[in-house]
Amino acid sequence: MTNAPYGLKGRLRHFDATISGKATNHGGSDRVRYAHQNYELLSPQLYVAVAAFKCDVLSNKPQDLITMGKVAEFEFRCFAQFAKQFDRLPEFNDKKRSKKFSNQNSGL
Repeated sequence: MTNAPYGLKGRLRHFDATISGKATNHGGSDRVRYAHQNYELLSPQLYVAVAAFKCDVLSNKPQDLITMGKVAEFEFRCFAQFAKQFDRLPEFNDKKRSKKFSNQNSGL
């Protein structure tokens, strides 16, 4: 999910930079990188599904704020549906089950 000014394109670039080892500060992709450390083998197998919500994330207009709330609600509804079906969160969204690549030498 992103409500950031850099948008979905920036969020996906950030994700890719982390799994490829160019950055380490995207939590979910840091977990993917821990489990799949060979970027060249992993990247052709990745699939991204998105749902776009059009709004101005820098705006304080009621409709934009409502839309940003719908983005957060949609993400949690997706998590709830997954949890209902599989009795758990998706692997890399589960902070208790998935380790981060960036923590492997810190003892965390």
